[in-house]
Amino acid sequence: MQLVAERDGKLERPLSDAFDPDDQPVLERVSHSLEGKTQKQKNPHPKGTLAFAAWVFARLGGWTGYYGKPGPIVMLRGLTKFHAIKHGWTLRDV
Repeated sequence: MQLVAERDGKLERPLSDAFDPDDQPVLERVSHSLEGKTQKQKNPHPKGTLAFAAWVFARLGGWTGYYGKPGPIVMLRGLTKFHAIKHGWTLRDV
C-alpha cells in the first residue's frame, strides 16, 4: 500500500523507507529498460525515491502509463516480478 500511496510522488519518501538501498541500481537498470519513446512512458520521478520504485513496479505489473493509475494488484504483480529480477541480479557474479 506504500507503493500505491507514493505512486504520484507527492510525499517524496526515500527508497530506503521500504527497500534496501542495494535495490537502487537494479531499479534504475529495470526502469531504463521499461521506458518507452513517449514522455508518458518515461519515469518522471527522481532516482532514489519510493515513487521511482512505484513507477517501475507499476510498469512491471502491466501498467502502460496511459490509462488510470496503477492499483494494489498491479503493484503486487510488478513487485513479484521485481523480486525475480533481483534474484537474477544477485546471481550475476556467481
